[in-house]
Amino acid sequence: MTKKRVLTITILFVLIITGIRLSWIYSSWSTERPLAVQGELDLHDTSWSRPILLEGEWTFYPERFLLEEGADASRAGGVTIALPGSWKGQFADPKQTTGYGSYRLLIRLGEPGERRLALAVPSTVASSELYVNGVRLGGAGVPGKTAEDTVAFEKPYNATFETDRSELEIVVHAANFSNEVIGGLLYSMQFGTEEVVMNNKRFSIAMQLLVCVFLLIHVVYSIVLFVIGARQRALLTLAVLMTCSCITVLVTDDKLLLSLWELPYEISLKINIVSYLWVAALLTGFVQQLYPKLSKRPWHIYYGGLVLCLTLAVILLPAAYASMIDIFTLPLMLAGFLYAPVLTLRAALRLDRDAIFLWLGFAGLAVNLCWGIVNAYSYALRLQQFYPVDLIIVFFAFASYWFRLYFRNLQQTAQLASELQNADKQRNDFLANTSHELRNPLHGMINIARSVVEEQSVRPAGQEKLELLITVGKRMSLLLNDLMDFDRLQGKGLRLEPRAVQAQAAAAGVIDMMGFLMEGKPVEVRNEIPESFPPVMADENRLVQILFNLLHNAVKFTAQGHVAIRGVVRGERAVLEVEDTGIGITPEDQRRLFEPYEQADSSMTSMGGIGLGLSISRQLAELHGGSLEVKSEPGKGSIFRLSLPLAPESAPAAIVSVRGGAESERPLANTPSEEASDLLQSTAAIEAQTGRPRVLVVDDDPVNLRILAGMLPSSLYQVTAIYSGHEAMKLIDEREWDLVIADVMMPRMSGYELTQTIRRRFSISELPVLLLTARSRPEDIAAGFQAGANDYVTKPADRMELQYRVRALTELKLAAGERQRMETAWLQAQVQPHFLFNTLNSIAALSEIDTERMRLLLEVFGNYLRGSFDFRNSERVVPLEQELALVKAYLFIEGERFEERLRVLWDVPSRLLSARVPPLSVQTLVENALRHGILRRLEGGTVRISVQDNGDHIGITVSDDGVGMEQEVLKHVLDERPGERTGIGLRNTDRRLRQIFGRGLEISSVPGQGTTITFRAGKP
Repeated sequence: MTKKRVLTITILFVLIITGIRLSWIYSSWSTERPLAVQGELDLHDTSWSRPILLEGEWTFYPERFLLEEGADASRAGGVTIALPGSWKGQFADPKQTTGYGSYRLLIRLGEPGERRLALAVPSTVASSELYVNGVRLGGAGVPGKTAEDTVAFEKPYNATFETDRSELEIVVHAANFSNEVIGGLLYSMQFGTEEVVMNNKRFSIAMQLLVCVFLLIHVVYSIVLFVIGARQRALLTLAVLMTCSCITVLVTDDKLLLSLWELPYEISLKINIVSYLWVAALLTGFVQQLYPKLSKRPWHIYYGGLVLCLTLAVILLPAAYASMIDIFTLPLMLAGFLYAPVLTLRAALRLDRDAIFLWLGFAGLAVNLCWGIVNAYSYALRLQQFYPVDLIIVFFAFASYWFRLYFRNLQQTAQLASELQNADKQRNDFLANTSHELRNPLHGMINIARSVVEEQSVRPAGQEKLELLITVGKRMSLLLNDLMDFDRLQGKGLRLEPRAVQAQAAAAGVIDMMGFLMEGKPVEVRNEIPESFPPVMADENRLVQILFNLLHNAVKFTAQGHVAIRGVVRGERAVLEVEDTGIGITPEDQRRLFEPYEQADSSMTSMGGIGLGLSISRQLAELHGGSLEVKSEPGKGSIFRLSLPLAPESAPAAIVSVRGGAESERPLANTPSEEASDLLQSTAAIEAQTGRPRVLVVDDDPVNLRILAGMLPSSLYQVTAIYSGHEAMKLIDEREWDLVIADVMMPRMSGYELTQTIRRRFSISELPVLLLTARSRPEDIAAGFQAGANDYVTKPADRMELQYRVRALTELKLAAGERQRMETAWLQAQVQPHFLFNTLNSIAALSEIDTERMRLLLEVFGNYLRGSFDFRNSERVVPLEQELALVKAYLFIEGERFEERLRVLWDVPSRLLSARVPPLSVQTLVENALRHGILRRLEGGTVRISVQDNGDHIGITVSDDGVGMEQEVLKHVLDERPGERTGIGLRNTDRRLRQIFGRGLEISSVPGQGTTITFRAGKP
């Protein structure tokens, strides 16, 4: 905050509080301000509407009590003294402050009349008695002529009386033998009617109590803030400061503390001195604690030490000496009251703009001090009551600082909380986005490593390292999946689809999956859940995920021994226990085991992790209405207990056959008989419908069987449904099948085990297997492919997706069968499995991101397969139109795979499409241009296909701007080499062209610029 702004605010603040005080003075202003002259006060013309201050010249009789019994009744011998004020200088010794004497004032009331009047006598130093017309009406303490005869007491007192006289004689006996610094009547007496004086007195007391209540409220909230807040010492200092300020109010003016407890003069004097002294000291300490860096030296410590020493001296010494010490406390207090605002002003200018509230508080104190001086020396501006506004404003400014600090902290806390929430969201988003972004390159690296491993040219040592790379990649993939699941759980975006699930089947599938991830570890994984175990109410996908995490965690921390999963029923709950003989978990680790990013000591295992699996599993268990607990002892293994609700109604699975099969006499579970009769057909009817692919569907859930069978039209497929893997193997032994669709999670024999059994007898093209899985996580898919599956579909299956996948696999089976029946070597070379599988992988990938592109690609792929397997390909020549249709399909498929890396230019007149060319000739050249030309460049390139009429023949040219060939390579590219496999490559095409047209391929190539291949064909 700038100096100019601070100065402006300070001036406005001082003007405001000064204006409030002037308004207060004006409201109590009276034009009647009579002063006593030569011991007499004339009140003839007084209205008596306000209290009258008995100020001016009184008559003082030193060393004499006028109304003492036996005293001289003469009023002679008195001296004039100005009141209020000290009697110092009125005795024989001008420096004397102790002694006794009498004050006398004669008041002329005017016309005689019955009046009820009152006198308010302030505290005197140090004892006094009040006499009106010779009658004692009150006193404070006992004034005496010696210290032994005097009882000091400073309590103010009031006196009321009735009179009908026109004159009043007021005499005050006063004695002081306790205060060596000052004595006498230091404050003004108030005189007037009883109602006016007492109302004014009560108002003044009320104002003092108001200030005390205000200060005590500050004490309470300071303590509360300290207890429930940040525990700042400044809050306690503020509470003590307010308490001391409250005490200063109670021991001055009407001295309410003395009225309450009748404290002796010595104690009241010491309380007065110490309270003011500690107000200054606490103000200094308070500011220093708020801004400790403003002062380079610990002045507050030195100051506090001096205050403490003076405090002890005041407490321990007698009252006479304590009053003398009070003189030295004044400069010390002044130093404190100056040091604190200086620090506050520096803080407001340099560090904290909120310190302006403290600075204004000190400014208010300064204004109050100045007005106190004016009130002491100016009769015209002297107030007749206690003025509370300045002190209330001062401490309200202090309170404003704390409230401003509180609200600012609250705002900052809210802002920080919002920033933390945003940061947490950004972190989760970052982790989720990073996980998504890392999956593709990670899987790409894994796939590349796998393809390199499969090459026979890799040495054993390199192959081992690549296998390790693949293993590390799998583990990283698991971590990425955990991060994505955690993000979905945090975002409350995960929905469950609970239904009755057989825990045995889920456990069996997970155990089979674990077999592919244990990597030969000497740990036995056992499924000990009884077959009679009732179904649980759970989302099958998430139940598998929980069991996978628990089993994976158990295997990870078990060097050798076994991991067993059991099931027990406890009341209305099913409890699945995963027990291992691993390293165990310490009690400290158990308390934080289920927290995100927390994990037990993994020093005994190399599998690592980021500590999300168990946290995700517990959250999933709680979403199911269950729980996940752990019981473990270091060195003795662990037991994880998963509690889930039992399914409300359960029925045993039944054997089902849909639209045919030897088991058609077995009814569907939970299916009405009429509906079942519509779905089932006899074996004879199925056998009569020939020419359609035979599809065997295996699932332990009858409802799933019916749904799957309904998705495959009977006009296209012969579908047989069966409930178990063992029954499926029997049917496979009995007849030939074109496709097996199997659920992964089945009891006794899981889909993985069924696939492995099939692969021991049939190759991947002889009998395709399509797996149905509730999970699409990479580890599940990888386990399925490692078992030998051709493809997978995630449950619940989409009808269109299932039909296209089934269509692709059945056509693949038919194509493979046709290939086996073909005797021509060139067809075997053309139908290269890697192209088919890459295309199928592209179709599978598009099914998850762009179904429309998948459909188009699948249609083109079907056209490509039909064109490749066309029986006319066995002919010597085919129409150019047919050949180019196959090339277009091939380029479309490759274009979907390589996108902008592949560009195709066509220059083919329609009138030349009927020309005859050898089958698969142009296709071979185009594939060569892609594989060995443009795709070897990172940026790809362009393939140009042109057909020209050259008079007696047509010229067909396939050119590319790829890497080209060296001249040495170009010379021998068409040479036959012993030991090399021949097929439909360049040599084979060249050979067939020479046989038909007498001239083969014409090849030109420039390294770095590309290759051009041309051949002749007959005209239409």
